[in-house]
Amino acid sequence: MYDYLKELSVSLEKLILSHHLSPTVAHSLNLMANIVAIALMAMLANFVAKKIIISIIKKWVDKSTNDYDDVFYEKGVFNRLSHLAPALVISKLTPIALYGYNVAINTIATLTNIYILLAVIAVIMAVINALHDIYNMTPMGKQRSIKGYIQAAKSIVIFIGVLMVISILVKKDLSSLFAGLTAFAAVLMFVFKDAILGLVAGIQISSNDILRVGDYIEMPSRGADGTVIDIKLSTVKVHNANRTIVTIPTYSFVNESFLNWRGLDISLGRRIKRSINIDMQSIFFCNDQQLEEFKKNPLVERAIEKSSPGIYDKITNAQVFRLYIEEWLKNNKDINAGMPFLVRYLQPTENGMPLELAVHTFHKPAADFEEVQSSIFEYLIATAPQFGLRIFQVPSGFDVRK
Repeated sequence: MYDYLKELSVSLEKLILSHHLSPTVAHSLNLMANIVAIALMAMLANFVAKKIIISIIKKWVDKSTNDYDDVFYEKGVFNRLSHLAPALVISKLTPIALYGYNVAINTIATLTNIYILLAVIAVIMAVINALHDIYNMTPMGKQRSIKGYIQAAKSIVIFIGVLMVISILVKKDLSSLFAGLTAFAAVLMFVFKDAILGLVAGIQISSNDILRVGDYIEMPSRGADGTVIDIKLSTVKVHNANRTIVTIPTYSFVNESFLNWRGLDISLGRRIKRSINIDMQSIFFCNDQQLEEFKKNPLVERAIEKSSPGIYDKITNAQVFRLYIEEWLKNNKDINAGMPFLVRYLQPTENGMPLELAVHTFHKPAADFEEVQSSIFEYLIATAPQFGLRIFQVPSGFDVRK
């Protein structure tokens, strides 16, 4: 093909000479004709690649039931591939059109090779983006982010691409450039420190599933208290609850401690762990009359039936109250009794004997959770006097049984 086109160019120049023109003029006209022909063929190749081939691929993608080819098309993989067509035409035909002009041939060849290399890099980038989107469509992609890996892969492609461009410009082998980089290793380590640390941290974060986009985290040392909105190679963006955005180095999530609330999102309830202090001077053994009075409440009666006598074969008002609260919580529609459930008295202190609740509510959002928690303890405080118990804050001279 190359020899045929060369013979065609020579025949064209002879044809021009047959019209009694000087050899210089004939050669110049032949050169211009060849350049115009190459330009027209490059435009034709571009038209065929972009208008005809891409249109055919578009129809094929629309008919296909596979979603993956749609992703490759939307990310511009085929469109970027079409840029290679005119460049290849120019690369192959330039030595014929500019035969004898070695400097021009070498210059155009260098520029064309760089253009082809950049087009290939653009195609690789589009393929990486498409593969990332395909991964995000999978169940695993919704759980674990590989954005750090994707950015690392892009960085490597760009780094190698820059070295290849330099090798084309200086006309040196790529291996010799890599060998020369060893002298600048310390400088490169300093310049790309965050990227290297971020890459290592990103691998650890992804492999150990430490952090995901959408996780609510608390990291006081970095001023973070909100939702993760982006995880990049070197930085993580957090949208704080106060509407501010904080950017944190990725490696900080490996080197420093932080609180991730993801476990709450996947759990069946949110734990309430709080206590009120009972005045120990208000605790007494219940007589039969008092027990009968307490049993007027069906939940109290059920609680007493489940109770075991104290060490003196008597039951205290504190025990009745504790068992009643336990029974009341189990019948509370806001409490998940199927999760760890505990109502107990803690070690007495100078502030009284704490009655602690360690139960779980179905309501996980902060506003709903606080509403349920507040309502429960408001009920506890209001109910305690009915059992002859005094909350520690109540003055000691106040008789709760009146």
